[in-house]
Amino acid sequence: MVQMLVFAMGGALAVLLCYHAFIFSRLAVRRQVVTPDLDLPVSVVICARNEAPALEKLVPELMEQDHREFEVVVVNDRSQDLTGEVLEWMKPRFPRLRVVNIQADEKFSYGKKIAVGVGVRAAKHPHILLTDADCRPVGPDWISCMASGFSERRHIVIGHSPTEVRPGLTNLLERYDGITKAVQFIAFAKAGLPYMGVGRNLGYTHEVFFNAKGPRRHHHLMSGDDDLFINEVARARNTSAVADPRTFMVTRATEGLATWIRRKRRHYTTARYYRFGHQLLLTLLPLARLVFWVACAALFALGAVREAGAGLAVKVGAFLPVTLLAMRRLGAGPLLLTLALPLEWLFLVLEPLIYLSTLVIKPRRWK
Repeated sequence: MVQMLVFAMGGALAVLLCYHAFIFSRLAVRRQVVTPDLDLPVSVVICARNEAPALEKLVPELMEQDHREFEVVVVNDRSQDLTGEVLEWMKPRFPRLRVVNIQADEKFSYGKKIAVGVGVRAAKHPHILLTDADCRPVGPDWISCMASGFSERRHIVIGHSPTEVRPGLTNLLERYDGITKAVQFIAFAKAGLPYMGVGRNLGYTHEVFFNAKGPRRHHHLMSGDDDLFINEVARARNTSAVADPRTFMVTRATEGLATWIRRKRRHYTTARYYRFGHQLLLTLLPLARLVFWVACAALFALGAVREAGAGLAVKVGAFLPVTLLAMRRLGAGPLLLTLALPLEWLFLVLEPLIYLSTLVIKPRRWK
């Protein structure tokens, strides 16, 4: 029994070594400082529904961006609050602001994907940056630093959108979940394996969007307007990932644990549509972590302290520092770094439970 557990733990460590040495180290070890591109014309596209207070804060901040040529296209997607009035009030103040209105149609139900397509088509510049109304740029260099990711070959730019810091358990879980997911998809992209991006901080060209005919094949899903589209079109040769802190776009924290769990349940509906290789890599990583911790705990329980201690030393002494450095690159604070191991254990249990809940009770369609 002990020998089988040692083999299982060793196999899990071998898998984790590959991930940390060849993927996560690219983010952890290599500090990225980009040179802002002030001249590339950029269209910032924001899809908003009932986001009047958020737009009152975001639009003026975007207008203060230190970039020479840009516009802000806001798609007012069937809003029932004062979003339309707020945008009309701001238009005379901000000549760079363009507003596109989508009217409600009781016979036609759709999610955010249609609004994204409308915004991209309305943009006058070929390079698009996407964000959400409930986000805030960390500073005036967001557009220029994200624009630096574009080049003659790189038509997709993947950025990071950390969650704002608030007190409470929900915020802690959401921030850890967000930053560990960002470590994965940004490190994978840097390793030449881009598989997703988040629409809160993402860039691509008109050419990429129209050649793929937009994210239409996923219209029947409740989410996935950003990650599934990137999974479809992103390749090593056409994608760059930026981790300079000036490129971060901070997103509003979720109100309440139940709301956060509902969002995670909805996001699980998209992962099964990733390319098979990505599904395999993204399943193997948490599985290796789970096998390691179960085998390690079992070895300690059986009295094989030396074997368990050796495996734990490798995990904590070699792999954990890489993880913490990568998280720190993406703005993780002292609390997240201190609680990284306990939160890893928690999520190894929590995520399978949430996923299994989607098989028993289907998530509601996002409206």
